[in-house]
Order: sequence, then C-alpha cells, then structure tokens
Amino acid sequence: MAVSPEKLHELLMYCMNFARQMLQCAGEFYPFGASVGPDGSVAAIGASTGEEHPKGQELYELMLSGLAERVRTNQVIAVAIAADVNIPPQYSPESPDGLRVLLESQGYSRFVYVPYRLAKQDDGAVAGVDFLAPFSVEISPNLFK
Repeated sequence: MAVSPEKLHELLMYCMNFARQMLQCAGEFYPFGASVGPDGSVAAIGASTGEEHPKGQELYELMLSGLAERVRTNQVIAVAIAADVNIPPQYSPESPDGLRVLLESQGYSRFVYVPYRLAKQDDGAVAGVDFLAPFSVEISPNLFK
C-alpha cells in the first residue's frame, strides 16, 4: 500500500515536535518513533529494556526489531524512528548535534537529519531549541525490503 507524501511528512513532524519537547525538558532524548497503520492512523512508538538508563542503540535496535515484525504482518505501512545523534561530518552540518529520523515505507527509505542548537541559561538549563535546515540522505531499506 502506497503512503502519501503528506503522511510521511506527518511522521517527520511528529518526530521533530516530540524531539523539540524532550530537548527543551532534558537537553537530550532516547530513541522513539511513530508509525502509520493501514487505516492511515498515526501512532507513537517507544521501547523499553527495563533499565532506568538504557543505551540508546539498544532501544533503537529493539524498535527496529519490533517494527520489522509489524511490517511483515502488515500492521504498519510507514515508520519513523528518531535518534539523537552526532551528524556525520561528511555532510558538513551547520551543527554537529542532530535529530536523525529513519523515515521508511514501501519504495521510500531516508535518513532525515535536522541539525539543532541548544540555547542555555546561566544555570545550564535549556532555554530554547533551534532546529536548522533539515536534509535527507537516501538509504537502503531496513524494514520495507
């Protein structure tokens, strides 16, 4: 089933908005995501290892694994997984800190990078989050092969 560009954009915006909220509150975030069901509904996705301070990579891989099963059983038609990353220098980002969103559906697979800068108060608390110009990189499909 084809996914409209508007639905893919909705997934990206969900990830950007939630990442902004988490960066504002904590200055960082664990991987999270969202999916589109066959009926077009968007749902949040999370994962837990049961640990209080899990490794981000473990959560990311846990979400990929769970989503792979949901793709195989036709429970989702598009997915987005967001991670707080250092953007690879070969992309010459405006800031090395970034939100990376794996955005994938049948026939579409990209990493969307959104560099960001945190404005800090004198006490170190986050005063604001500035997202800079996003860019995408086509990648081989992870889930919709």
